[in-house]
Amino acid sequence: MMHHQSLYLWERKSTGHAGIAEEQNMVVVLTRKRLVSKQFKDNQKLQRCLLSPADHVLPGSRGEHVGLIQEALTKLGMGVIGASEISTELYGQSTQQAVLRYKGPPRNIINTDYQRTPDNIVGQMTIDRLDADMVEFEKVPESLLVTLTEAGPKHDHSKCPTLQSGGHKGTPINPLPFGKRINIYGTHETDYLGFDDYAPNPNFAGRGQGDPSPPRFLTNAPPHLHGLEAKSVSNIAIRSSPIFANHVHSNPNEVEEILRVAMPGCRVTYAGTDENFSTFGPTVLRFGPVIERHVLTTRDPGTTADSHFHVIVLVILDPDTVLRSFQLPPFL
Repeated sequence: MMHHQSLYLWERKSTGHAGIAEEQNMVVVLTRKRLVSKQFKDNQKLQRCLLSPADHVLPGSRGEHVGLIQEALTKLGMGVIGASEISTELYGQSTQQAVLRYKGPPRNIINTDYQRTPDNIVGQMTIDRLDADMVEFEKVPESLLVTLTEAGPKHDHSKCPTLQSGGHKGTPINPLPFGKRINIYGTHETDYLGFDDYAPNPNFAGRGQGDPSPPRFLTNAPPHLHGLEAKSVSNIAIRSSPIFANHVHSNPNEVEEILRVAMPGCRVTYAGTDENFSTFGPTVLRFGPVIERHVLTTRDPGTTADSHFHVIVLVILDPDTVLRSFQLPPFL
């Protein structure tokens, strides 16, 4: 998460509005005099929200300014806002929950003069930080093959199961329109595109704690158990998943199964953290030519250290030739 240098101090006076603390002479630390993101810069109500406690955006508010806040929260992956609230631009319960999620860890947007936990109001500090985050969001390069944001492309988020950290970031968009679509050790992040979660290693077929959905399908299961035929897959998603080229962990291993099921021209979308990329990235890069590559940089909360999220799109031109290049012993 990006850190922003404090530039301006504003003296906050009591307003008498419900939900706003009745505190005198509190100092609010802001980073800007005007909202500058494309998302907010042209909305005068939000510009006033930055400058005046009297113009905080409160639960129950309606209007374009609320719709812009809802859109920003969705783009930043703060959860699903109810369709009725979005269509009426209403600051309702699900919008409040998204605001609380945004203001909670790791951002912790609170005024320590009088608060210990975040509130559900979009006030000066919140719109200031939201504008800064949208400026960073708008810098992300666009891609036609992979989403580089947690929110992903526009779709009905209400149909997405609860996603793990990262949301849809680093997953395919506009997949090839033929063949099977699979996500290696996926966690539902590509369900909305018709991908199925698969496990080459049966030890990793189970879901994580708190996920009640059935286990992942096994790539080498019999056909009646959704096993995959050779050369049947056109799109493969891999996000921070182990991709081994040995038989220590499974037999067959991930490399063998990916190259068995991939049809010539199969598109692979791989994404991983620094640690994952250093361990498994070199293996994945052997699959075929890279057609798109991104490295997203974020600032780790509470530190001065940057971390990176590596996103690669490549094509497996000839799976059999690639498999032979690994010189693996025949699996039993």
